[in-house]
Amino acid sequence: MASVVNDPNGRKRILFIGSDGKRRAIRLGKASMKQADAFKVKVEQLVSATVTGHPPDDETNRWLATLEDAVHAKLATVGLTSARNSSSLGAWLEKYLDSRRTELKPESLRKLEQTKEKLLAHFGPARALRAITLDQAADWRQWLLTHGISEATVRQHCRNAKTIFNEAVERGLIAQSPVHKLKSGVIAAVNDRYVTSEEAEKILAACPTLQWRLLFGLARFAGLRTPSETHLLTWGDVDWERCRLTVRSPKTEHFAGKDQRIVPLTPKLMAILQEGFDAAQEGQTRIITKSRNNLRRALKTIVANAGVAEWDDMFQTLRRSCEIEWAQQHPQFAVSQWIGHSITVSGKHYANNVPDELFDKAAARTSPEAALNPAQQPAETPRQAPQSEEAGQGPASISIGGCNVLREVANSSDRTRTCDPGLMNPLLCQLSYAANCPQNITILGTLTRRERGASG
Repeated sequence: MASVVNDPNGRKRILFIGSDGKRRAIRLGKASMKQADAFKVKVEQLVSATVTGHPPDDETNRWLATLEDAVHAKLATVGLTSARNSSSLGAWLEKYLDSRRTELKPESLRKLEQTKEKLLAHFGPARALRAITLDQAADWRQWLLTHGISEATVRQHCRNAKTIFNEAVERGLIAQSPVHKLKSGVIAAVNDRYVTSEEAEKILAACPTLQWRLLFGLARFAGLRTPSETHLLTWGDVDWERCRLTVRSPKTEHFAGKDQRIVPLTPKLMAILQEGFDAAQEGQTRIITKSRNNLRRALKTIVANAGVAEWDDMFQTLRRSCEIEWAQQHPQFAVSQWIGHSITVSGKHYANNVPDELFDKAAARTSPEAALNPAQQPAETPRQAPQSEEAGQGPASISIGGCNVLREVANSSDRTRTCDPGLMNPLLCQLSYAANCPQNITILGTLTRRERGASG
């Protein structure tokens, strides 16, 4: 079906009869007979595919994808394949980013722009997309590491590059992505800094304006992302009565049910918010009115003025410190909902640093006095109620755990109703006192959290 013709000076031609019955020629230039014969085999397969109307086999398609643009254009000219939609790296990067500008968040677009700069700095804008090989892509990743970029950031660039080149594959610009084998999984950044409550107080005192106190308080005591979440807050988002804050999250709004979350407000943050509300101008709806520009640089100055050791990832560390503090007092499933990500993310990136104060708290629980064998502890006085003067009746009131209690009249139930001031809901609790006090009792007054825990 095809033949190799020797031309002067070692040049070769491939002659074949096309599907229209006309003789066609493909000039290879200087090539060995072995190379010409291998090329002739592929040409015969392409001719057969065009005559029968079937697409070429996978092996032939892969061969076509590896051809340089000039050689591929010769095959397209004689009708053996379709013209290749070729593009340079610089042109494709511009086109891709332009297509994403209206749909991406500013921060996501900024990160893609950074990846674009890294690709152009290494490969150059004139490099053809198809000319970038797997080996060259691996060299690019290593080049990023040698320029002092952390492994976590390099993986971020690799993830972005995969997105960029996968789109080129979808549009038929390249047969496969040269970066698809690069390591790009998310890893936790090395940051074990925890901003303690004492340090937070010093920084608050060093804040030059009320707006800075609000911004710092929302990041450290409510774990808000700065500035994407802090700068969207309005005074209408504050539930003053229940001490809660509605937070809208642009980062997770594309997930079902993750467009906003409810965050608890600590007394410290409530006081700062009240101060800000009282000072707000008439008609001011936004809580944070500061510009988003240069926030990290300004915070570094405030931290230095407070005499606190500086840390990396200024606002991210405040958010992480808030979660660590919450996790010491509340169940992790609730903390993860408040902070706005999954428990898996919490364990990998946030609540993975045990602060010194938690070690101190654990050590206090295992003090020599608490570590005594139960047999060495003083005997606990049995909780028994004295007999009433009335026959067959318990006392009108008794004392349990230092709290006065009053017996109810009903005798048909062995349960009592009390009120937990922390929940403000009636709770039914089983009491197992001495046999001489089987009737229902009602606790008068309220117990503190510590007393409730001590009295069981």
